[in-house]
Amino acid sequence: MDEIQILTGIQPVTEALKHRRRPLYRLLISRKSGARELAGMAENAGVKLIQASTEELRKLAGNTKHQGAVLECGPLPLYSIEEVLRFEPPDGRDLVLLAAGVEDPRNLGAIARCCSFLGVRAMIIPGRETAPISPTASRTSAGALESLPVCRASSATSACRRFSSAGFEVTGVELRGEPLDSWMEVSSKNLLVVGGEDKGLTHRLKAECARLVTVPGSGNVNSLNVSVAAGIVLNHVRINQLKVES
Repeated sequence: MDEIQILTGIQPVTEALKHRRRPLYRLLISRKSGARELAGMAENAGVKLIQASTEELRKLAGNTKHQGAVLECGPLPLYSIEEVLRFEPPDGRDLVLLAAGVEDPRNLGAIARCCSFLGVRAMIIPGRETAPISPTASRTSAGALESLPVCRASSATSACRRFSSAGFEVTGVELRGEPLDSWMEVSSKNLLVVGGEDKGLTHRLKAECARLVTVPGSGNVNSLNVSVAAGIVLNHVRINQLKVES
């Protein structure tokens, strides 16, 4: 049996049962109405269903934020860069995000949610200095990680080089980049690179980027959370890719 993970919350558990990308073992639910609606999904997925008390769920989840649903499951599958590149969209328009050095699993989950909402095809994470794809990340992503393909790369710089050689324009999000609204000629194939919460992009990673962009602000705070910045820039890319198509 694979490593057992504990996935909690109505939305993450719903998405896990819907997409069935990870091994699914047991679903424990309380009598809450939202949790009871998962019973039919569990039956269709062939997952053992157990009625449990709120206290039992709290002990298994380790907290009270389970919303009446706890799923025992295996880890999500991780893909290789070659697998991601193999399935190129038929319309030629492609967008992939590389999260390098994002240490907080909640930030990683929030980035994944932005990716899923804005049509990113896959998220790449390097093997070191980046949070794992954990139940915490899936819960924060509102279940987006249950369907978004995630690739584990040996390093962020090697991932940039491979995508660049495959025809992707590599763009980094950085505090001292050019203003985002000045970037109008967006390529049809983009790899967007975001860095860690404190350090941002390393010098080596900046050198791999064809351009560096920043989200300009006018308030008293001089920076954004990495997931918010990622969402803004991803939306900019998506809108301008659509303009190219029209």
